[in-house]
Amino acid sequence: MPAYTYQLRTEEGNHKRGSIDAANLADALAKARRLGGTVLSVEEAKSSSGSRFGGLFKPSLSLKDKIIFTEQLAVMLNAGVTLLQALKGLQEETTNKALSAILTDIIAQVEGGTQFSTALMHHPNTFSTIYAQMVKSAEKTGNLSDILNKLTQQQQKDYELKGKVRGALIYPAIVSVLLVAVVIMVITFILPNLSGMFTESGTQLPASTRFLLGLSYVFVHDWFFLVGGLLILIFSFRFFVRTPFGRMFWDTYKLKIPVFGMFIQKSYMARFAQSFASLAQAGVPVLEVFQTLKGVVGNALYEKEITMIARDVENGVKVSSAIRKSKHFPPMMAQLISVGEQSGDLAGIFVVLGEFFEKEVDGMAKNLSTLLEPIIMIVMGVGIGFVLVAILQPIYGLVNTV
Repeated sequence: MPAYTYQLRTEEGNHKRGSIDAANLADALAKARRLGGTVLSVEEAKSSSGSRFGGLFKPSLSLKDKIIFTEQLAVMLNAGVTLLQALKGLQEETTNKALSAILTDIIAQVEGGTQFSTALMHHPNTFSTIYAQMVKSAEKTGNLSDILNKLTQQQQKDYELKGKVRGALIYPAIVSVLLVAVVIMVITFILPNLSGMFTESGTQLPASTRFLLGLSYVFVHDWFFLVGGLLILIFSFRFFVRTPFGRMFWDTYKLKIPVFGMFIQKSYMARFAQSFASLAQAGVPVLEVFQTLKGVVGNALYEKEITMIARDVENGVKVSSAIRKSKHFPPMMAQLISVGEQSGDLAGIFVVLGEFFEKEVDGMAKNLSTLLEPIIMIVMGVGIGFVLVAILQPIYGLVNTV
């Protein structure tokens, strides 16, 4: 049997790597999951695809490109074209080099007798576990074109959700950058011209002015120390958040930020509910859905919570009861899921939940600028006011002494 390398995150948050022997990639993925923790990647140790895409370069697609590919593939299958013919047609017509390289590998695997879902799993940077699991479910039921249509819709919702989050954060980001740029420009170009006049006057300068003059000296004469310190700070932060403790600390802190924390949490809930609905509608068993969704939210705290929920469900606890135990999931979610369990339509309830949280995110995104504008204006006013007072106060004192 071929060897496969795996990487997973344990329940304690540590990264673990190793190798296992399996009949195929799907079997390797199942064996890696039985080791416990969240499976991050499973790849064949020695294969033609590995030699082609090994090393640092691994072709991947943007979400928009993946949406277009999925939609085109669904249309071709609906028109009666076979899967292999559809893949070859898309590979010949595409101008996207990354997609062409990925399809070349997938076509070679499918022609060699590998299932389409297994071939997709060889490209985890492009096709998520959710994507591959839904395709795998469709291969069992024979409704691949329908599942691809659902995948297109699910990816489109994910794309729109990410766009709303980016759009909501861009205004405060731009204003913050402008504020910092104005302050840097003042202390770099204006204050140095005034420092000589302040020194010649011999008057006692206010503490605010002395602080800005010292900062100005650093920016003008010791800027390389400033840049070096900033780079060290950035790399230290990136290293810190890649550690299990640092990632958990940062992901937990983000949820506590005023205004932004609630917005981020609702976007997580929308992504979780939409992904759950897509997998459940595709016929994936509930326990396997939770195993698949561990990394979909992209937050270490929620990965831990979903792992605990999956463990409870595996022990026979109802989904609603397991989610109700977590304080990081809204109580309303557990109540609606309980209704879905009683009616036998759990997937339908998660569709409703996904639409509800998507509207919540949409509403908060539209109002976020309005909510943050007074805070941003106050911060800008205080920052610029401090600089102006620090500059004008000694100038006013010099005028009075003349």
